[in-house]
Amino acid sequence: MNDLVMLALGTCVEAHEWQWRDGENPVPYACHPIEVMQNLRLIGGVTDQELLAAALLHDVLEETPVTLDDLRAAFPERVCELVREVTRREPTEEETAGMSKHEIWGLRTSILLDEIRVMSREAHLIKLADRLSNLREAKRTRSEKKMARYQLQTQWILELIPRDVCPSLMEAIEKELG
Repeated sequence: MNDLVMLALGTCVEAHEWQWRDGENPVPYACHPIEVMQNLRLIGGVTDQELLAAALLHDVLEETPVTLDDLRAAFPERVCELVREVTRREPTEEETAGMSKHEIWGLRTSILLDEIRVMSREAHLIKLADRLSNLREAKRTRSEKKMARYQLQTQWILELIPRDVCPSLMEAIEKELG
C-alpha cells in the first residue's frame, strides 16, 4: 500500500473513533470502511490508490464531523470528489414531516437511487463494495422485515449499475442475496 492509502486509513480510524456498527456484538465503525476497501481490492481487483483511499473515507462526510474542506486539505481532489459523490443525502425534517416510517424509507430509497443513477463508474465501484459490506452485516443485525426491504433495495441498486462496472462485485452481492 502506498502513503495515500495509509493516510486515508489513519484518517478513517481517527474520524470514526468511538463509533460502533449496529448489532448485538458491535465492532468499531472503522472496520466497515476497511472492509469496503478490501472488497474493492480483493474482490473487485482495484489497484488504483486514489479509489482505495476514497473507499476508506466513503462514510466520513455522512457519519463524522469531517468536512469536504478538511478532506481537501489532506487528499487529492479526485479522492475528495469520489467521497462527495458517494455521500448520501438524507431527507430533511420538512421532507419527512407527517410521514410514516415506511414512507420515510421509501423517500430515502428514492433519493439513494436517484444519486446512484448519476454516479460515475468509479463511484459505482465504491457503492458496490459498500453495499456488499452492508449486506453482509445486515444479515447479522436486521430483523426479517428490514432484511427483506434491504434486499429489495439492493436489487434495485444492481439494476441501476451496469454489470460491466465490476462483474466480480456484482456476483458477490448476488451470492449474498441468495
